[in-house]
This record gives sequence, structure tokens and C-alpha cells, in this order.
Amino acid sequence: MAFSTSFDQSNAADWAFDVTATDAETGDAIDFTGSEVAFMVKDQNGCEVLSATVDDGITISTTTLSVLFDDEDMNAVCPGSYKIGMIYRLNDETNQILSGTVTIYDGVASL
Repeated sequence: MAFSTSFDQSNAADWAFDVTATDAETGDAIDFTGSEVAFMVKDQNGCEVLSATVDDGITISTTTLSVLFDDEDMNAVCPGSYKIGMIYRLNDETNQILSGTVTIYDGVASL
């Protein structure tokens, strides 16, 4: 079962967040070491707007996944509502971590 969430985020600033998860059967924190992980943001037509993997934008620290899109990534995103999802694969098993929405708002200011 995936966690359902929503974010509000400026398109003029970094977007950084951490994700942890627990095993539904044991209640233990999931050790993501060695996992493949993907996080995606898609528009209402299903077109990819932002994406991150462990090769680009996601850092694994044992039981924590840290996701970062810097301000340059965010500057390219038009204000609006987008779908989000995150999955991971470990030991040939793929699991949905989260799904939901992000509302990107115009941050107005720029550096």
C-alpha cells in the first residue's frame, strides 16, 4: 500500500524532501541500501515534467531516501497541479512508496 500525499512547492526554489517507509508485515524500517528508486512528476496528460533516480537526484542513507530538485530544475516547471509517484525495487520486488499530487506555484522572485 502506498502513502498518499500532496505537496505545495515554489518554482523559484529548491524542492527537497526525505522519505522513510516501514514494512507493513513487520513494522521495521525498510533498508533501501542497493535499491533502484524512481520519483516522477507528470502533467495531467501523463507527460514527464521532473524525474529523479539514485543516479540523479535521489540519495539513499540506509532507511532514508532524500530527493532534491534544485532551483534550476524547478524554474522550468510552469505553475499548476501535477501527479507524483515513487517506486523502489529491491530483491526483484517492486513496491509503490507514494503517490499523490504537487501544486507548483509561481515563486515570483528570482536570483
